[in-house]
Amino acid sequence: MNMLQMSEAMRKGQVISRKDQIRLVVALSIPAILEQLVMTLMSYIDTAMVGSLGYEATAAIGVVASTIWLLNGIVNAAAVGFSVQVAQYLGAGREADSRNVLCQAVMFNVLFGLCLAFAAVSVGQFLPGLLGADASIRPYARAYICTVGIFLPFSMASVMYSSIFRCSGNVVLPSLMNVGMCLLDVVFNFFLIHPARQIGGFTVWGAGLGVRGAAMGTGLAQACIGLSLLLLVTGRKGPLKLRGNESWRFTRTCMKNALHLAVPTALERVTLCLAQIVMTTVVTSMGAVAVAANYVAVQTESICYLPAYGVAAAATALVGQSIGAGCSDMAKRFAYGTTALGFGLVTLTGGLLFAGAPVLTSLLTPEAEVIALSTRVLRIVAFSEPLFAVSIVVIGALRGAGDSKGPFLINLCSMWGIRVMTVLLFTRAYGIVGVWATMTAELVFRGSVFFVRLMRGRWIRREALS
Repeated sequence: MNMLQMSEAMRKGQVISRKDQIRLVVALSIPAILEQLVMTLMSYIDTAMVGSLGYEATAAIGVVASTIWLLNGIVNAAAVGFSVQVAQYLGAGREADSRNVLCQAVMFNVLFGLCLAFAAVSVGQFLPGLLGADASIRPYARAYICTVGIFLPFSMASVMYSSIFRCSGNVVLPSLMNVGMCLLDVVFNFFLIHPARQIGGFTVWGAGLGVRGAAMGTGLAQACIGLSLLLLVTGRKGPLKLRGNESWRFTRTCMKNALHLAVPTALERVTLCLAQIVMTTVVTSMGAVAVAANYVAVQTESICYLPAYGVAAAATALVGQSIGAGCSDMAKRFAYGTTALGFGLVTLTGGLLFAGAPVLTSLLTPEAEVIALSTRVLRIVAFSEPLFAVSIVVIGALRGAGDSKGPFLINLCSMWGIRVMTVLLFTRAYGIVGVWATMTAELVFRGSVFFVRLMRGRWIRREALS
């Protein structure tokens, strides 16, 4: 049984067996988890390739990393605004409405993506200085974020259409495409970062663009996959294939629903990423070694919680289609099941992170001081990862139900009320160890609050989108 068959069965009042429920959760989660794994590993390789240029290159990317996460958060929020509508309309059997949403998503991608790119490039000119970066790394940081900004419309395309595919029940295709994007990223980086060099007796061409080449490689990979996904989602056989009678105009209903879903999600990401920027400013004041160690630790930690994001993608799709089909009990079961799965997987990876931190960090940088410092903070944060996974998966389930406001408010209070205020007031004297210890406590608190919200069940009272 696939998701569309499940939705049709629920609309007819048929009972979905527990075995079929488990199969759906696993079938949707595994490809998304594998995609997250490959993407993180490729990001890991990306960081290692930049790290070969020296710790200053790593530090330059680390300075603007939080800002790039902010931009990516806005892009992901836009994807939520349209993909959840697709999930709920397909769950309700309203395929024509889902295709109209897809058309408006395409138009929004072009218009908003260009505006976001202009803003990123404009702000990127002076951002490293505002964040307090050392004068020696500012040009590299500026080049990196401006290049990332230029490719934001393509980044939005890859995220938007991957999310729409998943919410339509097709997880395998976007996962494979995003794996391809990671491979293209490594290939482009290989030629763009380093100058021409001798490998095995052969001269290999290289552009020698350094940090800018890393950003350009990622952007070109996103452009290739984003455009391919657009062609596939609009032309491939299935409920979203365009028939030629769709409306290519923004409608009040669609945009109202998109704002209802996307604005709280965007505010949530802005809240988290602005806090990360504040934290980066604190870490930046500790010197280039601290910045490099912090960035290496962040990249390494992402390996630990990546399964949660794969499971969260499944939770959004399953809960969204269940709500659209008018089956709130099934939506609740999917939310509980995916949360338990995410918690169990990340408990395992958290243990691996604690044990393997020295090896993992040494793959990203040859600097002994950076390895030692990043290993120390990773072994602190490893204890919070299971509850961090709970928060990630629960957010995915709540978004599928159309609840974006709750996650925003929880993250606002937790991130700014606990993490940022504590770091600013107490942890500066303890270096990045103090920063990461504070982060660990905040992640435990946040995961606990999201678990309570899930179990109270008020989110399930929401109705499907109009």
